Amino acid sequence: MYSTEEPGYFERCVAVTLWKPEAVLSHTSAAWLWDLLPEEPRFVEATVAPSVRAGSPQWVRLHRRTGVSSDEWMGLPIVPIEQCFIDVATTLPRPELEAFFDAAVSTRAPWKSIAELCDASRGRHGIPAVREQLRTCCPLTRSEPERAVARALTARNVHLEINARVGPYFGDLVDTRARVIVEIDGREFHTDPATFNNDRRRQNALVLDGWMVLRYSAATAMAHLDAVADEIITVVRRRRHNRT
Repeated sequence: MYSTEEPGYFERCVAVTLWKPEAVLSHTSAAWLWDLLPEEPRFVEATVAPSVRAGSPQWVRLHRRTGVSSDEWMGLPIVPIEQCFIDVATTLPRPELEAFFDAAVSTRAPWKSIAELCDASRGRHGIPAVREQLRTCCPLTRSEPERAVARALTARNVHLEINARVGPYFGDLVDTRARVIVEIDGREFHTDPATFNNDRRRQNALVLDGWMVLRYSAATAMAHLDAVADEIITVVRRRRHNRT
C-alpha cells in the first residue's frame, strides 16, 4: 500500500485491516478507537487466527487467538469494548493499567459486563490482572490526586465511597459508618472568594451534623501519599470503633 502523505493513526488501522482482512483491531488500538485511551498508541494492534503467519512493519503488532469476536466501528472490525479491558491487561504497565481502569470502568463499560466476560474467558492470559483491577479500581474520581489517595486506601483494604452524596453535598471520599469525609483540594478550584466561602459554610454544616472532615491539598496528597493514607485510615478506624 502507498500513501501520498504521512498517514494518521486511523489510516494505519484501516491499512492493517486491508492488509489482513481477517484481522480484528484489538488491545490498545481498539481501546483508542472506543475512546478509552486519551492518546494515540504507539502501535496498531490487531488479533488474527493462530494459523496466520506473516511478518509485519515495526508499527504493527499482531496477536493470535482463536474465536475472536468482533463489532464494527466506522466500518472497521474491532473487538467489543469489554474485551479491551482483558487485552490491555496483557500489555499496559501496571500504573497505566490502573489509570485505564479507574477512568473507564463504570463510565465507559459496566463493571458487571467486564466481570461476566472474565468468567466466560477463564484461564486466558490477562484475566487475573483484570480481576485484580476490578477489585481495586477507583472509578469516578475527579482528579489524579483524588484517584491516588483512593487507590492508596484500597491497597490497604480500606474502601471509601467516591464522590458520594452526604445530604445536600457530595464528598470526595466518604465513610458513612465512621461519618468521615475526605476532601482533596486542588488550588485552582478553591481559591476564588465564592468557592472559599462556600467550602467553609459546607464544612461547618457537616461538622455540626456529626461528620469529621479531613482536608488535604492536592500537592500534599501527591507528595506525602503514604502518610495521608495512613492518617485517614487511623481516623476512620478510630471513629468506626467509637461509634460502634
